[in-house]
Amino acid sequence: MRTLRRSFRSSEPPACSRKRTTVRNIDFHSHILPGMDDGAENAEISAGQLTRLKKQGVDRVFLTSHFDFRRETPENFIKRRQSAYERLMEVYDADTMPEVFTGAEIYMARGIGELDYSGLELQYTDTYLIEFPREPFGTWMFDLIETLLFERKMRVMIAHVNRVTAAYKKDICGSLFDYSGLVFQLNCEAFHGLFVSDPLKGYNVSDLRFVIGTDTHDLEKRAPDYDVALKKLASGRLSYLRESIMHNNERFNKRIDKKLQG
Repeated sequence: MRTLRRSFRSSEPPACSRKRTTVRNIDFHSHILPGMDDGAENAEISAGQLTRLKKQGVDRVFLTSHFDFRRETPENFIKRRQSAYERLMEVYDADTMPEVFTGAEIYMARGIGELDYSGLELQYTDTYLIEFPREPFGTWMFDLIETLLFERKMRVMIAHVNRVTAAYKKDICGSLFDYSGLVFQLNCEAFHGLFVSDPLKGYNVSDLRFVIGTDTHDLEKRAPDYDVALKKLASGRLSYLRESIMHNNERFNKRIDKKLQG
């Protein structure tokens, strides 16, 4: 691997040093829209997922169906998503379900640096959720991230970064964490297990931006598990991560509220 990283760490003080207030919980990654991908098969399952998330303490959910530009145009994806959203709204209950916002989980592939991303952002945030590909690491992946961040001036969130750290060598992941402009989404699955453990142990990440998402697909094997993460994050051992997640929930909520009120 060639050396191509500079340090882009933020000069902002660590999240744990800032004063906190109670903020609304956000699930940044879900496959709830009915019939869109390998997630919810129908609106009834979608309703069940949302109801569980509300009971688990989630206030807002991004509906991030899979998008791969090699198989579908953005225009067709957005059209399908709107149709699925309308089906969801037929069973949606604001009293028992979180607020929902559209988005996409964009598959990282060669060529997406030139993609028209209009309509693929996490709604009202100008942030794009990018999923690393299921293939061996290539330097083109970091080149692409730099294109999006520094040439196109985009806000980028890396999907289920705990899977990235499981798939690639530590030096590669360490280089990924050198980009302070990124937001890193952890799946709640990273907090499963009998004992409290740090999914980012061994990495210098205390000043980086983290959020969580359930990546829920159904009501069985990949059901909502936000409550599991909340319980584990209450541990003192994970205070730095809890503070980062709280801070970024607050930051994104403010951004959403501003757009809704504007």
